[in-house]
Amino acid sequence: MDEKVDAFIKWFFATCANCWNWLCNTTVGFYKATGKAEFDCDFGVTLILAILVLFFLGSACWSASIAACRRHNAFIHFILGLALPWIYPVFILFAMDIKGAKAMKKALEKQKAEAEAAEAERQKAIQINSGENAAEETPESEWNQTRFEKMSRNADGSLAGPWNVTYGGRQVKVLHIIEAFPEMVSVEFDDGKGNTLKIRIPYAKIESWENA
Repeated sequence: MDEKVDAFIKWFFATCANCWNWLCNTTVGFYKATGKAEFDCDFGVTLILAILVLFFLGSACWSASIAACRRHNAFIHFILGLALPWIYPVFILFAMDIKGAKAMKKALEKQKAEAEAAEAERQKAIQINSGENAAEETPESEWNQTRFEKMSRNADGSLAGPWNVTYGGRQVKVLHIIEAFPEMVSVEFDDGKGNTLKIRIPYAKIESWENA
């Protein structure tokens, strides 16, 4: 498409140059012919006419060249440049866009928006899957506040126990659960000497908890 436009512009300017040469040669020939025939021909008038032709033709040619460079119909804009000398070519110089450029720009923007939306959805899916996998890989500890609150009482409401408990490498006999906290449980245990003591055992250190 660009090669065709370049070829047209070269042909157009060559044609304009030929027309100008023809006009100059015709004007000079007419002047000489009228001089030999002893016609009264004012050179100043002839020059003014040539300038007027150049004025209109230059405007038309400039309009056509602008239109051709921007992929519009050169002939139509040649006629408009001829009808509105110099006003029209100056106007389209700033107002005329490349034919099809706006549609192409909109298509590219639409493709970019669709690609960004697809990428956002993909990232969202990755985050969701990552969250699910993380939840599967780090299950909730079996020792927690809710479990010990249930274990602390029997069905009739009495204190439950005792249990053999191993935590942090230490073994104790827990008699009762006093209170369960978010990170640990408070218990009464037998120290093996007949004494009842209280201690708080972190859930993270519990290794086993079995009925005694």
